[in-house]
Amino acid sequence: MKYLTEETIKQIFFYCDVHEPNALIADEVDICQFADKLLAYAHPHLAKAEHERCVAIVAELNPEVAKALESQRP
Repeated sequence: MKYLTEETIKQIFFYCDVHEPNALIADEVDICQFADKLLAYAHPHLAKAEHERCVAIVAELNPEVAKALESQRP
């Protein structure tokens, strides 16, 4: 599943500021491939964090439902 279009990736890239003191500048990097790899790595971690947050919120309202939700791991 593609989360970002090539055009969106390009627009995000152009918003980057290379004037940061610790900027990491890379030559010859396909920004679309880099974005896809970054999302592939980050997505499961973000989904897990979101799931844990949802379980915590539901646990305050209904512990039984939270237990059932927690068993449905992302």
